[in-house]
Amino acid sequence: MHRRICFLRSEGRDAEAGQVADRELAIAVADARRDSESGAEADALLAALFAEGEARVADAVAFAEVLLPMLAQQLRPASPPVAWAPEGAPQARRSGRTPGRAPDIADFIDEMLAQDRAGIR
Repeated sequence: MHRRICFLRSEGRDAEAGQVADRELAIAVADARRDSESGAEADALLAALFAEGEARVADAVAFAEVLLPMLAQQLRPASPPVAWAPEGAPQARRSGRTPGRAPDIADFIDEMLAQDRAGIR
């Protein structure tokens, strides 16, 4: 629960984190204090648990900030897709899009119409 609260706070969702802390975490902390032999022991264990949770969330967020751009780079196609041309047709690209620019919906519609005109289904 505490890690979820830490994550929500790292995402700027303080109100939601506060609700979880006030409801779920408060009940869990009360149960832990009730089940422990002393209040000081419970406080020390909870403080250690909270510190560990905060560190784990901070590490996970930092790891994600490094990993996500690397994954995006790996998943990006190396070259733009080439339109399929029927046998005997020129191999030049049929769409009017600019090389190096990502295709958009208009490019896909243009390619579909070109294929339809060529009798490709």
